[in-house]
Amino acid sequence: MHRPPPDRPSRLGDVLRAALGRVPEAQRLADHALWTHWDAVVGPTLARHARPERLRRGVLVVAVDSPEWMQELQFLKRDLRERLNARLGRSAVRDVFLVLESGA
Repeated sequence: MHRPPPDRPSRLGDVLRAALGRVPEAQRLADHALWTHWDAVVGPTLARHARPERLRRGVLVVAVDSPEWMQELQFLKRDLRERLNARLGRSAVRDVFLVLESGA
């Protein structure tokens, strides 16, 4: 954080950014953007058949609604990971793990 001269107050945004950076859960809060941007990143067709379940230790678990879409996503995992990380602006997703939704 850039410190202003002692006679000038700090910008609130700078103070909050510095404080949140020290909070252990800050990274998980930042990862929430993955769910927010999912449809835009994967597109409407894929979004109808696959949805993120959880992100833990860099592994994104994605629930897929059919074996056919699971097979399709196997081929798209690398591209999907790269696009999600690009949207997040950091390497939050290191692997994508696909699961078939129950009842599919």
